[in-house]
Amino acid sequence: MPCLHKGSFKRYLIMLIETQAIVLNTLKFGDADLIARCYCKEIGLKSFLLKGILNSKKGRLSKSLFQSLSLIRLITLIKNENSEGLLFIREAHLHYPLNEIPTDIKKNTVGQFLGEVLSRVISEEGAPNPQLYQFIEEKIIYLETQSFSPIFHLKFMTELSHHLGFYPNKSSINEDYFDMETGCFCSNTPSKFLVSGPVVVAFKELLGIKFDQLKQISVPNTIRTKLLVVLLDYYNLHLENFGKIKSIDILHEIFR
Repeated sequence: MPCLHKGSFKRYLIMLIETQAIVLNTLKFGDADLIARCYCKEIGLKSFLLKGILNSKKGRLSKSLFQSLSLIRLITLIKNENSEGLLFIREAHLHYPLNEIPTDIKKNTVGQFLGEVLSRVISEEGAPNPQLYQFIEEKIIYLETQSFSPIFHLKFMTELSHHLGFYPNKSSINEDYFDMETGCFCSNTPSKFLVSGPVVVAFKELLGIKFDQLKQISVPNTIRTKLLVVLLDYYNLHLENFGKIKSIDILHEIFR
């Protein structure tokens, strides 16, 4: 009778998982397949291979489910809780239908931009973060259901930084400068990352309001553009490999 030695076989915990998920982006794979990167409420960031979805008209999965920022519910089979690599989706359904974001040009452009930002900040598979998931889901629904605000994406990035660990320190918010490197408001210093003037005034306003108060402040387009650049630079200072957001040019064009 053969002897089984310790380490000569692997044990797998196979789990059927049902979870809500936010579609971050898709990538074409071959002629008919897509790879969908989804941020899942129960299992964190995962990549799914959608075989034949570009050719199939009556398949189990519809391509329309996997638009950027789609809120879906899916069922997948994984081996081990920390399973990495491509997974397969057994079933997928809409969790919350989006009608405005896909069809309204301003909301759609902002949605594309936020989808790209989220793809950069949620870039590694790991443990789920229920608070971050809830924040993103709630703000997607807000963008979908509320009248459009041209500073929504700026407020989103500001509040997202709280979940990422570098929310601005407001203890000295009455100072005239904001140091992007330290994340603090301050008096004039030799730092090469200082921001001042009307952009800081607008930034302070943004920090002092809630999402349902966005209509109460008006920020000129030139200041919005500069503040967005500041926020992107701020993210690049605090997140390794954040990089350049490609959709920013389209965003500037829409809001010109």
